[in-house]
Amino acid sequence: MTTQHTESSWQALIQNTESVHGYKLMSVLGEGRFGIVYKAQRISDKYFVAIKFLKVWSVPDHAQANLIKRFELEFETGQIASQYLIRSIEMNQLEGIPYFVMEFCSGGNLERKIDSGISLAESLDVAEKILTGLQDLHMNGKIHRDLKPENVLFDSAGNPKLTDFGISGHINIQLTVVNNEGKPEQIFGSYAYMAPEQLSPVKRKNTLLPTIDIFSFGVLCYEMISSKLPFGPWETHDDIDPYIRNASKGDFVPFESSLKLDPTWKKIIAKCLSSDREKRYQNVGEVRMDLKGQHFSNDNMPCTSDFKLRILDGEEYGKLYEVALERTICLGRRSSSVKNEVVLEETISNYISRRHATFERIGNGIFIRDGQWNNKIQTWVTSKNGTYVNGILIGSLAGHHLHRNDIITVGNTSIKIY
Repeated sequence: MTTQHTESSWQALIQNTESVHGYKLMSVLGEGRFGIVYKAQRISDKYFVAIKFLKVWSVPDHAQANLIKRFELEFETGQIASQYLIRSIEMNQLEGIPYFVMEFCSGGNLERKIDSGISLAESLDVAEKILTGLQDLHMNGKIHRDLKPENVLFDSAGNPKLTDFGISGHINIQLTVVNNEGKPEQIFGSYAYMAPEQLSPVKRKNTLLPTIDIFSFGVLCYEMISSKLPFGPWETHDDIDPYIRNASKGDFVPFESSLKLDPTWKKIIAKCLSSDREKRYQNVGEVRMDLKGQHFSNDNMPCTSDFKLRILDGEEYGKLYEVALERTICLGRRSSSVKNEVVLEETISNYISRRHATFERIGNGIFIRDGQWNNKIQTWVTSKNGTYVNGILIGSLAGHHLHRNDIITVGNTSIKIY
């Protein structure tokens, strides 16, 4: 349980606190609805850091547990080893108020850089480095879901680093905060950068896929290169509806003919901005293929009969299954009517089928197929929401040959294979 605070009592607490667990608090770097970030200095060695406090009182009591879980997962996401992700250092509490310490970036954010003028060459360099950061996130089963210029910071060497993983793709942290009547209260993220399916409740089950971030990446690249947003103006409240309508049709304003942009980049950005998720790049590796003719290398080895499955998000975050596969193993939602060897808990949403997927050994290889055989009706039954490997929808016939470090997505749960 957290200590009960009002905003005024919390501010008084901070104002009267000079240091927290070895860190001296300095100036406020930024504040949002759910958190406030301070610049701070480690007392032992004068090392500058940023400290993010969670405003637990900003949501109703019933929503606080999920908010705190989201905060913890944001900290854990920051522990992914990457040159282009803000690094988490440690987590603690101040009289019941959770906070975590993270890397401080002195170079400002991408929004300021765009406003002050960014060259075409620098824009493309930043874009490639952001791709690497996204790849590192996606390889660990995380989807950023709020990629925008404010969430790209620059260190003292000028390297861009992605930050604000508070709405990364976890079942525990839905896109909405629910009010006392159970109705959505707020959609996270910035509308101007959100993929059409992210704004559509009907398609929200797909918001755990890399295609969400790839759309946002396209918007961000377009803005860096042209200093404008792709789907029209975004200056007043009246601009929102037409902008979103244009985005839903993929109807972006063409680049000016005078712009000396490589045709390859024009093709990449256009494909990223496709309104149809299935026509977009399905993962960062595909973008890299078009950009430089090569995928990001993961040094993946084919999966053999003995492998491990780790739950990277969902209601059983961190759970590990050790599998010794002789012929087939079934995966699905917990159910009294279906026996699965890999059982996934899902009580918040309903996106995982009882008969969701099947692992099958064929020769020396391990394959995954969507759906399962149903003995009762003597037919193969596919899942209702599909099975994805590295963001790509797989079928129920040939299946997909699995490799180490592949990311399997079923509903709102991502699983990494080792």
